[in-house]
Amino acid sequence: MNKTLLLILCDFLLLTLLSLVNWEEKKKSDDTPPAESGEQSVSAMAMMEQDLLDTLKASLEEEQVAQEQLQDKTARSQKELEEAEKLIDERNASIDGLRDDLELASARENALAEEKKTLLDGTNQAKESIVVLESKYQSLETKAKQTEAQARLLQEELDDKLKQIKQKEEALKREQVAKKEVEDRIQELNIQVRVSDEQKRILQENVDTLKGEVIAERTERKELQAQTTQMAEGITQLAERSQDLTEEFRSSLPVNANTLFSKFNASRIVTMFASNRYYRGQNLQDEERAMTILVSDGESIYALSHLSSTPLGLSKSTLGYREVRAELVRGEARLVPSVLEFLALDPRIAATRISKEEADSLGGELFYTALEPFKFSEAILIDEKGDYYGEVEFKLTANTPGYVRMQSKVFSRIFGDFSPSKGDLVFSKTGELLGLMVDNRYCALINNLLNEESLSLGESFDRDEFKNIVSSLRYRYEQLPEELR
Repeated sequence: MNKTLLLILCDFLLLTLLSLVNWEEKKKSDDTPPAESGEQSVSAMAMMEQDLLDTLKASLEEEQVAQEQLQDKTARSQKELEEAEKLIDERNASIDGLRDDLELASARENALAEEKKTLLDGTNQAKESIVVLESKYQSLETKAKQTEAQARLLQEELDDKLKQIKQKEEALKREQVAKKEVEDRIQELNIQVRVSDEQKRILQENVDTLKGEVIAERTERKELQAQTTQMAEGITQLAERSQDLTEEFRSSLPVNANTLFSKFNASRIVTMFASNRYYRGQNLQDEERAMTILVSDGESIYALSHLSSTPLGLSKSTLGYREVRAELVRGEARLVPSVLEFLALDPRIAATRISKEEADSLGGELFYTALEPFKFSEAILIDEKGDYYGEVEFKLTANTPGYVRMQSKVFSRIFGDFSPSKGDLVFSKTGELLGLMVDNRYCALINNLLNEESLSLGESFDRDEFKNIVSSLRYRYEQLPEELR
């Protein structure tokens, strides 16, 4: 029990005893009732008891607080004791490990002593061998000097021969380049000669036909007078038929790949896409560019690009985009379209529609879609950047209508080798646009320019419209056959 509480109890008992004892006789007053002093004593004792209870209650509360503090201190001491025991266990384990290491080190020291002894024996033997080797080295050094002199002479002769071979190789390369240029020129001249001969043959046939008709007309002069108008119309139709035959013959002749690539370089247009998006607290500016041409189906004019050359890649996130812009550049001419469309043929083909006046301002030749894409089994492929070109075979597959599969092996170009890749332009051997490579294997045949989605560009760009279009493109892409994805 607390000492303070014990003292209080003792004082209370002492006061109680004192209140019950009368130390001297007092005279009772006539005016005071006999029971008044007793009531006063009871009241005083009640107040004292209440004070004692209050004091006891306060002491009890202090005792409880002290016990709680003591319990907390005991818990902390117990925790510190457990941590100390744990630390002692770890130190004991560390001491055991150090003892093991010490034993290993002692064993290793013994092994090293034996190894040192072995090395000393080997050193003595090596010293004896060195003496023998030095004598052999002197003899070998003499022979090496003689061999070096002979090798120097042989190297000089070899350098002279290599120099002569290099000169011959350079001369041979110049001859091959000149021969290639002559062969290309001969091929172009042969094509021109064949075209001219065929035109002459067709004209000769027309002349022979006309001669027969003139003879028949002389025998029927009377009927000719009545049919003069009809004959004039027949001659006109014959001239038109001759013109159609000439055009058909020209379209059946393959275009030289060098000629088509030269035409492409003279007419190509740079398509530049720029986007602005807010991502992780930063404003990011992205730019994409690709080479393209002006394509027409006879009614509309478009500049085509692969979806991967735009900021709208199917694998990219649509979050944070604030603006997408496009620009067509050819030389000094520039055109800023306000709408980007996506063809119904394949969701990966982006198209920019332009008017006839805008096409004239950009300049360059207008390429048309192929009317007979399968006339030849080979096509001319030009890469997206306009750096490489070459001829490649293609095949039709039953499960991918509207697409042709290009050969996957590497084929030659003028400066090396390359394979088809997405975004490359594919032309028929007649010089018309066959389609666009949607991946590394398949080319989408472009026989129309109908669009499925349209995205506003520049200041009219809308983020909700952008997200909806990307979702639509992804859905259309997922509906394609597995071979095309």
